[in-house]
Amino acid sequence: MKKVIGFVCIICMIALYSCSNQSSSLKESEKGKPVVMIFGDFKCSYCKKVEENVMSQLKKKYIDTNNVKFQYVNLAFLGKDSIIGSRAQHAVNHYAPKYSLQFQKSMFKQQQDEDKQWITEKLVDRQIDKLNISKEDKKAIKKDYKTNGSTSWKEAKKDQQIAKDNHIKQVPTAFVKGKKVEDPYHFSNYVELLENE
Repeated sequence: MKKVIGFVCIICMIALYSCSNQSSSLKESEKGKPVVMIFGDFKCSYCKKVEENVMSQLKKKYIDTNNVKFQYVNLAFLGKDSIIGSRAQHAVNHYAPKYSLQFQKSMFKQQQDEDKQWITEKLVDRQIDKLNISKEDKKAIKKDYKTNGSTSWKEAKKDQQIAKDNHIKQVPTAFVKGKKVEDPYHFSNYVELLENE
């Protein structure tokens, strides 16, 4: 009986340890800044609500002032075309990181019915062309997101793994300092976790 109890205790300790480590990468960056991580998909209409209701304020108060590390994790699971948008955002983030959120906002503005395949290379290229960056950067971004095995392809795959590792089943899902934002549609919920925890 003692062996069974000991075995159960060990299993419980392992489970608790893995649960506490599961979102450790969500808590703070290597520079000690709190992490705000939003899991979404450009085709998700609810994710667009987060973009419209939260992102401009979050950007102004926390991201632009360098007070948080922000990461948008694109699950790219609402259609075969979703992955195109995810790869493109990673390419923008790689070559012109200051324009990543502008590209994200632009993609959400283009949103159509999630059941349609509307994220095309042509549409994405138009959004890239709107960015105030050099022609060389635009060309590099377009090449990268369209090239199998490129940096953006690998990063898009990593996004899907991050979501899997953190058991993300729906979007939008947001975390602030490792804690899930229960209602991700209101900026005040992010502020509360950033300021009071």
